[in-house]
Amino acid sequence: MFRPSTRARYALRAMIELSLREGAGPVSLREIARAQRLSPKYLEQLTIPLNRAGLVQAERGPAGGYRLARLADQITAREIVEAVDAPLYLLDCLRTSEACDRAGACAAQCLWSRVAQAVVSVLSETTLADLRDEQRAATA
Repeated sequence: MFRPSTRARYALRAMIELSLREGAGPVSLREIARAQRLSPKYLEQLTIPLNRAGLVQAERGPAGGYRLARLADQITAREIVEAVDAPLYLLDCLRTSEACDRAGACAAQCLWSRVAQAVVSVLSETTLADLRDEQRAATA
């Protein structure tokens, strides 16, 4: 079954935290870590691929930190997950036909392919703004 990596789960949480503070200036990793109960060292590792993907911007200096590179409604959950993990594949046989000698002639592979497409579709249709709004509703 699809099981998101720790990297993907923590990246989503960090990005949700940044979206909750959208427009309030840069947020330090320490603040994000404290609010989301995550390791600052681990978050530091996640900001590198998030920055490369154009999802966050870093600001140096005493008042520095991180902010969203785009508006929360312009960032999808899929972008966040794929920034910190490889593209999503439920099974190796969906990634490459060399992974299985039954590729292309397997009903189970067809099922898993549809499941994978549904996961990718949900992640693609869900924006960071959607997640932020759900977070606000959950903590209200």
